[in-house]
Amino acid sequence: MPNPKSEEIGTVVRLLSDRSPATFQASYGECQTIVVRHLKDGSEFLFALIKAAVEADVQQDNLIIDAVSFLDDAHLARLAFFLQEEVKRGIDVEDLLAHVALQAPELFPDSTLGDIPDFADWLTHDDPRSPPACHHFSFEEGAPSDMSFPTHRNHPTWHLPATGRPLTVGGEGSAVCPTCRERLIHLVTLDDLELTMPLPRLRIETCANSLEPTYYSHDAAGVPTPIAPLHSPYIERPAKAAEKKTVRLAPTPKRWLRQSYGISNSRQNLFRLGGLPSWIQGPQFPVVPGTDRQMKFLLQFDSLAGFFWGSGGMLYVFWDDESRITCHVPQYT
Repeated sequence: MPNPKSEEIGTVVRLLSDRSPATFQASYGECQTIVVRHLKDGSEFLFALIKAAVEADVQQDNLIIDAVSFLDDAHLARLAFFLQEEVKRGIDVEDLLAHVALQAPELFPDSTLGDIPDFADWLTHDDPRSPPACHHFSFEEGAPSDMSFPTHRNHPTWHLPATGRPLTVGGEGSAVCPTCRERLIHLVTLDDLELTMPLPRLRIETCANSLEPTYYSHDAAGVPTPIAPLHSPYIERPAKAAEKKTVRLAPTPKRWLRQSYGISNSRQNLFRLGGLPSWIQGPQFPVVPGTDRQMKFLLQFDSLAGFFWGSGGMLYVFWDDESRITCHVPQYT
């Protein structure tokens, strides 16, 4: 005899299977209501839902893929085993499998990880399975207010336990861009942080009108000055400074050390300090001007929370201790 939870799973699968334009929006809203109701009830319902979605071939829906993030470690391991068995049967579970593998690569062989583009990008680092430690920027108000879907707003990466003193992101910068004559925008000021990486005081400001790598020299107090090579003069529309927000640094749990921009698609918190970049267009490590010395990845800011890069993407900031230069590299879709 079916129980209420199994009936709800059947309802979600049936509604996701019906792609009628006339009813899809209302049906999807009903599916979302059911899933959200079980996000904090433990993993059993979500695990059963994901399995049922695979069996009904509706597993590529974002609602199902996002449910993976809310599984506990035991159910994540069970899902990894189930998906690998499905692959052997010739079932297309590529998107789901990649999502699980990012969170728990130790559950998969190298041959499987090698087929996931993000892992190929991360081979520029020593070991994508064991990336360097990093911190997430944890926003005081949680997820940005423009995130309408509950599975997005409630994603674990927006609610990591933070430590240390508050920091301010956003606001106007102290300098003016020599190319477009617009005031820089302030990203964040890093000062007296208790991190695993040695880092001096740095005020990170950027020209949001730049669509290419832009360089900044930092004085002894960490204040930036734009330097050559500067960005091209073409500007589609002057960028506005993001509204000031309060953040704290949250040590990143093992499960979220590897994040894909493509898989996240602005559903996860990708505001990170250190670790592995969430590349959009693939690895792009700049060198210090006039040298062949590669710069070190410092942080990345997503096109959320009032920030916007190109047509929507990511800004990566790199740092060189010796020259005290940062390079800001935007990538966008």
